[in-house]
Amino acid sequence: MKQFAIVLAGCGVFDCAEIHEAVITMLNIKKAGGKYYCFALARNQYHVVDHLTEEQVNGENRNILIESVRIARGEIKK
Repeated sequence: MKQFAIVLAGCGVFDCAEIHEAVITMLNIKKAGGKYYCFALARNQYHVVDHLTEEQVNGENRNILIESVRIARGEIKK
């Protein structure tokens, strides 16, 4: 069985990992009989974007690891 590392950069198309691309990658690895492990940095994002307006939000912090857990469903390593 092949094993893969998926490195996530948060959760969101404009400032992080794109959700559809990450999930489709996970699905195809499983369909092919492989196993994946998700990883993310435990630090704040450089930019935070309001996904409704697509504009940068000043003064707001989001942690890359915590946001990435949304995609990895809790199964993530630092």
